[in-house]
Amino acid sequence: MAWANALQSSGIQTALWNCKTVPAFDVFDSFEPDIFLGQSYNLTPDVIKCIYERPHLKIGLRTGDWGDHQESVDHTKYNILYSSPQERELLKRLKEETGQPEFVHIHYNEEAIKQTHNRFESIGIRPVSMMMCADVISYAEAKFDSQLECDIGFVGGYWPYKGQVINEYLFPMLHPIGKYRIKIFGNQPWQVNQYCGIIGDEKVKDLFMSAKICPNLSEPHAQKFGFDINERIFKILYSGGFCVSDTVEGYKMFDDGIVMATCPEDFRDKINYYLDNPLERQQIALKGHNYVKQNHTGFHRAAQILTEFGYKDLSDKLLEQDGEPQYATN
Repeated sequence: MAWANALQSSGIQTALWNCKTVPAFDVFDSFEPDIFLGQSYNLTPDVIKCIYERPHLKIGLRTGDWGDHQESVDHTKYNILYSSPQERELLKRLKEETGQPEFVHIHYNEEAIKQTHNRFESIGIRPVSMMMCADVISYAEAKFDSQLECDIGFVGGYWPYKGQVINEYLFPMLHPIGKYRIKIFGNQPWQVNQYCGIIGDEKVKDLFMSAKICPNLSEPHAQKFGFDINERIFKILYSGGFCVSDTVEGYKMFDDGIVMATCPEDFRDKINYYLDNPLERQQIALKGHNYVKQNHTGFHRAAQILTEFGYKDLSDKLLEQDGEPQYATN
């Protein structure tokens, strides 16, 4: 995780815990954390016991939606993560008996959580916007790679829900084969000729640098409601890539550092235009990179986490660190 890498590189001892394979008692007893960042949907009885045994522990939890907004959502159509009644009851009891968690968080912007997570305030828990960010440790120093060079480069999975958007935006550009040089990578096979297999994590940034255009495509609820800001844009821009995205209201935060298309036809038209205008691509990519570098890196998120827990001095010190700018040159 980007913020974990930032904390570690700053000399703050950090451990990532795979809660599916390592017992809670083992990791808590061996590491003895001062801060625990977890998920409300993974608060198993053994984790709860570890929390109660450590009254000094400060806790922040990622959680699904619980807010006024959910009343307006067609739950049969949109696949949004909601906190369950059992989770909320457990959080209420935990807050009453331990004073924790200090906050719950989600990767929406501040305006969105006023609608999507406002009901957590009724049980005394603060909802916090903790957006995605760029991992400056993993995505720094991206390099052009001739083997990854292409017109359009995409990394990601395909599943039916997100496929609703991919089918409309990306798939029409796959035919006729050869019209665009397209390379698609993902951990699961795509049933298309342009699928190139699995790409190593260390090479993803080089693909973003080597592709002329890096599409960002969102899930249907993000397009509809505008608050789900995915991680891909941050990765593309920090790597130095040029991003053409579908339109999501929350993406307006990137201003003129990305290009947004209003519909599949506009998506195709914008790709055609920018393939023919490399200088404009480079200028926009540089603006996007600088915006992310200055506002949305793992260091910014790690600093925010420390601030939320009351460690403002440590937060300020962490923000003194920075990365080197990269921008598209292809």
